[in-house]
Parts: sequence; C-alpha cells; structure tokens
Amino acid sequence: MGLTISKRLVELMGGRISVKSGVGKGTEFSFAVRFEIWAEARQRLAVPTGTGPEPPLPALNILLVEDSADNRMITLAYLRDTPHRVEVAENGAVALDMFATGYFDLVLMDRQMPVMDGLTATRAIREWEQANRRPATPIVALTAAALKGDQEQCVAAGCTAYLTKPIKQEVLLQAIKDLAVVAPALSPGESGRKAAILVRANPKFADLIPEFLRNRRQDISVILDALDRGDFETVGNLGHDMKGAGGSYGFQAITNIGAALTQAAESLDNDTSRKWVGELSRYLDRIEVVPG
Repeated sequence: MGLTISKRLVELMGGRISVKSGVGKGTEFSFAVRFEIWAEARQRLAVPTGTGPEPPLPALNILLVEDSADNRMITLAYLRDTPHRVEVAENGAVALDMFATGYFDLVLMDRQMPVMDGLTATRAIREWEQANRRPATPIVALTAAALKGDQEQCVAAGCTAYLTKPIKQEVLLQAIKDLAVVAPALSPGESGRKAAILVRANPKFADLIPEFLRNRRQDISVILDALDRGDFETVGNLGHDMKGAGGSYGFQAITNIGAALTQAAESLDNDTSRKWVGELSRYLDRIEVVPG
C-alpha cells in the first residue's frame, strides 16, 4: 500500500504514523495504534473459574453502504473475524436496490455519498419497508461530521443509531452487538426455520421478563379473537403497547412486530394482521434469553 492509504488506515484506527530519515541511512516508517486485547484471550486470562464464555451472537447479514474505498476496507477488516456476512453498496441508490431484492439484518449507512446520500437512502428504505409491510431493519448512520443537530437529523430520517468517524473497532462491534439482540425481520423463507434466536434481554428487567413474554402470549389470543370480531381498535392498541415496550425489555423484534401490527390495524388489514401475529408466535417459540 502507498503511504497515503497507510496513513489514512492508521488514522481511521485512531493511531498515528511517523517517519525517521537520515542521509545515507535510509528512511523508517512506523505507526502506533491502541488495540483492545482479543476477547477470547482476555477471557482465558480474566474469567473466574467456573464461569463459561459469553454465548455467541447470531451471524447477521450486514449491508455496508460506503462510497470511500478506504473506509470500506477498514470496516471490512474490523468485521473480518466475526461471524457476520457483509455485502457492500457504493452509494444509497445501489443500497436501496440491494435492500429491496435481498435480506439484511443490519445496515451500516454512510451519510455523505454521491448519487444518493445516506439520509435519502434511509428514508427510501423506510418507505419501502412500510409499503411492503416489513418491520424496520436497524440502520446505523456513519458520519464524519459531528455537527450540532446531526444526530437528530439522522434519527428523524429513520436511523436507529449514530456513529461518528473515525470509528474504532470496539465501538462498531459494540453497536452491532447491541443491535444483534434484534430478532431480524423474518423473511418468508426464514419464518419456518426452527433455529433458536439468542436474545440478550435488558438485565435491568431480568425478573420481569418471564411475565412480559407470558403477556405477549396472551396478546396473541386476544388479537386473534379481536380479528375474528373485526375489532381493529384492540389490535392497534396491543400493537402500540408492544411497539413501546419491546425494545425497552431488550426485545426489539417485538417492537418491530408491534409497529407492523399497528400499521395493519390502521389499514383494517385482517390478513396482514394475522401474518404478524403468526410471526410473533414463531418468534416467541424460538427465543432463548441469555444474560445481558
């Protein structure tokens, strides 16, 4: 790699590059970057006897939307040793096409890009999800401009989270980990899959979680009964409650399903409402709650 690319990669990792040169002695380039100890090595050194390793997170299908080749390179390097699968779009327009024809659990969205910028692409994705009655996929805004009001603009456009460049590896991985508790919006082919969904629920509500999940089971019966009677007000109210509470307890998928149920109820759409009740039932069947 050339010095310009090397310098940018080092700086993106939060480090610095330096040079020593002397006539007749040659030139020496070096860099210093602060890295965290590899998680597995740290566990072998620090985990008390009798405690097991942290349960693995599910592998996510991630869409990386980034026009800078250097930034794509470093982000892919950050994710190289993770179980996640990453596809790349060079701008928002390409990302929208890929999102509509593929299936992604998470989107990493650069804000400033040619052809279609990140916020425009995010709004377009949210419109596509609503038109196709899909729960909201987590979208993480990546921006180099930490200006006042920038985060609010990203959230208003539909972004789930917001990270400022240069992004350190541990920050990116933590953001993905936080959003990995989302049971991904199930595609038709995935709905019947039997594999368990590992969910790191909010530890603050650990003692309340069993009752919370039992209540969602009861909601299924109530909603189905309401749909038989054409009572969309009850469906909408229960969907609204799920939308407000699911993410707080650590179950973002329940928030997503609640949002979809609310929208279906507003449209008086019985078939779509039943579809999302089925998704909720399958999700509850597959949940395995692990310590946060």
